[in-house]
Amino acid sequence: MMHGPGRSSARSVARCLALAIALSVSSATASAQPAGTSLQLAYEVEWGNVDVATATADWVFSEDSFELVATSQTVGLTGSVRAYRGQTELTGRIEKGRYVPHRLSISGVSKNRTREAFTTWAPRTGNIATQREPKLDLKKVFPLADENIDGAIDPFSAMLNALNDIARTGSCNGSERVYDGLRTSELTLHDLGTTVLEKDRPFAYEGKALVCGFVGKPTGGHQRKSRWRKKTPKPEDIQVFVSEVRPALFIPVRIQASSVFGTVTARLVMPSLKYETN
Repeated sequence: MMHGPGRSSARSVARCLALAIALSVSSATASAQPAGTSLQLAYEVEWGNVDVATATADWVFSEDSFELVATSQTVGLTGSVRAYRGQTELTGRIEKGRYVPHRLSISGVSKNRTREAFTTWAPRTGNIATQREPKLDLKKVFPLADENIDGAIDPFSAMLNALNDIARTGSCNGSERVYDGLRTSELTLHDLGTTVLEKDRPFAYEGKALVCGFVGKPTGGHQRKSRWRKKTPKPEDIQVFVSEVRPALFIPVRIQASSVFGTVTARLVMPSLKYETN
């Protein structure tokens, strides 16, 4: 029997939702994308069989730069009990086929409280600067260490690079240190083979998919009382299913996060997929 969403289950939803946004992009190499390419995606997120959230991502690629505007919000009962609305804006450069962040702005509104972070990466030096509102409450979260911030990139650029590698090698293996202005983490992808997805929702993708196991190790800014820290994560806990939905366009079509609270699943809404080149 499924009970109402509590704090820990809400974090499970948020974690899967963040993955859906971060992974919603082509893994074709940026140099192969014609200037003026745009990609629009939408995901629906369920906890068990209950709709809990939606996410959208609009990407624009030029010859040497890229932009992202992403939104997320809780819906249904979860939206009534624990309403959340978030927005992400990212600009970056494409250097030697790799995605490098320039500016990242993230904001989230929950319980009528807003949390924002604005982070910049200096083009030549790579120096990172962040403005936050409110400031981190070190009674509730672990401190951020300079050694974990220096050299890190944002999670969205990291996933773009990971998807590039998947397209090039056909394998999910890889790792990256990431920073979003509020938290630092070490992200690792593990190759779990391939599978054939069934069309379990009218809007869902069906067909062959590469299965990537996802492990995120928090290194700063995360909740001190989080129950997630009491469990050693396994690659099978969060699975990302990547498919070639059209020639040279690889996209995460499903993300599943399993926990003691149940399974949270984000599915790409196939009719929402819009890929255009000028």
